[in-house]
Amino acid sequence: MPDEPGDLVRCASYTHARRHPMVLGQIAGWTPPFQLTITQIVVLLGTFVALVWSWSLWARFLPSTIALLVAMGLPTGSAWAVRRVRVEGRSLVRAGVGYVGLWCGPSRGVVAGRPYREPRPARTAGQRLWMESRP
Repeated sequence: MPDEPGDLVRCASYTHARRHPMVLGQIAGWTPPFQLTITQIVVLLGTFVALVWSWSLWARFLPSTIALLVAMGLPTGSAWAVRRVRVEGRSLVRAGVGYVGLWCGPSRGVVAGRPYREPRPARTAGQRLWMESRP
């Protein structure tokens, strides 16, 4: 136990940085009014592209103003909903990478960097030993 304040060991905790997602503050020189995570940008763009590609399938059943509201509101709402989603305590991207690694990996696991294989059954050679009981 140190007796003097000069012998104290200073430590730092970086859990705050691990708890908060990586965010983008500038995109190609443009600063959005709020920060976006990479997952939010992917969901926003993916949902918008899917809606534009499928416009002829669903937009003809709606009035044009409502169709435009759906085309703008659904990607925005999806991106907002995805910000705090956690799967097994991980972000969506990390959980997705983990599941892909699980599906692509060997079914019995890995030992020392190689797929685990059951050892071949080995015959054991043995001898019989007969014992008599004596009175």
